[in-house]
Amino acid sequence: MTRDLADFEKQLGEELVAAAYRLMEARHERSRVRRLVPTMAGAVATIIFVVLAAFLVTEIRPTSVTAQPIEVIHLEHEIILEIVDIVDDPRAAEQKLKDDLGIDITFEAVPSPPELVNQVTSALNWGSTTVNLELGENGRTERIILPRTIDGAMVIYYGRPALPGERYMNSITSPICRDLWALTPQESVPLLPQYADTIRYDIMDANYQYYSELPIAEIDPNYRLIETTYMSDNELLVVYSAHLDALGKDRPNCGWSAP
Repeated sequence: MTRDLADFEKQLGEELVAAAYRLMEARHERSRVRRLVPTMAGAVATIIFVVLAAFLVTEIRPTSVTAQPIEVIHLEHEIILEIVDIVDDPRAAEQKLKDDLGIDITFEAVPSPPELVNQVTSALNWGSTTVNLELGENGRTERIILPRTIDGAMVIYYGRPALPGERYMNSITSPICRDLWALTPQESVPLLPQYADTIRYDIMDANYQYYSELPIAEIDPNYRLIETTYMSDNELLVVYSAHLDALGKDRPNCGWSAP
């Protein structure tokens, strides 16, 4: 390969990387939903492969997206962490983010119900950074959105199977809530033992004040069931309220449920 051709290849590669960045920025500005934002590494590798192959310069093998646990996409006002496979190798994900962002981000597995195993469930920053999780259509976290400047270390939590007797650190609405929604305590209490060995009762009163672990005898008989959530494999949380809309507008599905 001549020096002129090598210099041309290098310059072309740099221009294509810059073009890919501009394309990512343009798509980001046009769509705030960002469900279809491609990974930068995949886009750049594909463009370089197609163009250089046309010149028959050399054999190019683009890096597979699955080679990294997380893809880091730098935009003008924020950073997108696109999740590829965190749980398979969390230490590799930590090292990649340390290399790419220069900060310490730790991935920590926490006991979770089966619906949340192997997915990011939350993120905690020890500074003032605001972290947002972007969910896909299946309700699973697909991207973590960070600002351009990150203040302090960060922990990203993902689900693992709970040990026997271990309480979940994360939970989602149980699908059985659809069958029990809007029932009074008298109507629902006889049905609950079939779902769990231990039932915990919480309430939300007429002033939207929340109270935990009340005896069933102290709950207003006119309240209605608005939520059921598994706290562990054998413990079910049931919430009664003076308002059927107390937990949101998605009635009567009792909030978000796993597909």
